[in-house]
Amino acid sequence: MGKVTKIMLGLNILAGIAGIVFGMGVKKDLKETAAAKTSLEADATKAKTATTTAERESKTAKDALAVKAGEFNAAKAQLDQYKGVGDLETVRKIMNESGDLGTALQAKNAEVLSLTTERDNLQTKANTAQALKDENDEYTALGTIEELRKMKNRIKKIDEEKAAIEAKKNEPKTEPKNTPKPGAEVGAIASYDPKFKFYVINRGADHGIKTGDEFNVLRGGNLVGKIIIKQTQPTVSIADAVKAFTRQQLQAGDKVAKAN
Repeated sequence: MGKVTKIMLGLNILAGIAGIVFGMGVKKDLKETAAAKTSLEADATKAKTATTTAERESKTAKDALAVKAGEFNAAKAQLDQYKGVGDLETVRKIMNESGDLGTALQAKNAEVLSLTTERDNLQTKANTAQALKDENDEYTALGTIEELRKMKNRIKKIDEEKAAIEAKKNEPKTEPKNTPKPGAEVGAIASYDPKFKFYVINRGADHGIKTGDEFNVLRGGNLVGKIIIKQTQPTVSIADAVKAFTRQQLQAGDKVAKAN
């Protein structure tokens, strides 16, 4: 089995998983569910068959390599025997005197070269088969189809949460629509707590008031003090007087307007 075929089988399985995860809804009937299950089982059978084929090809290549290695060693021994008759000059003389010996020497040289090439090719095939088997083992180690489906769901959820966080970070910060504008009158002082020395304002978070907002206090249109919001509730707020701007006791009914 070629590496491309192996990869395509893996992609087919993942495609089957993705088809179930993203394509199957609660409105799909039992017939479609059974068909999807049958498809996954068929893909799993293909992957198993591919693994068996890779292992068989690896064994065949190794056996052939062993045979060719033996032939190579025998041919090399014969070549060494021919060359062992003497130095190069002696060999040339013998070759001139005996055409058969020269022909045999050339034939053995050619045979050794051919066997060397074939041996290298078989070694390459054996290495490729082993690599495919290793890759298949790694794929199988990922888990069953059900485990892969759960993993894909987890990855999808993580990606969605990450995208949501990024989108929220990039959202422009806008003030609530009902946020009071500077100078706008928003309500009035409802009461004063002499024990804890805070004022209750008859407007709250529902009216756009936030903790830390400052308001001018008006009585008869005249500025009589300033307050700062310390706590908000939906319809009321608690505020403290800003002493530097408040020289007299503020009263229930005093108007409050957003400070600039």
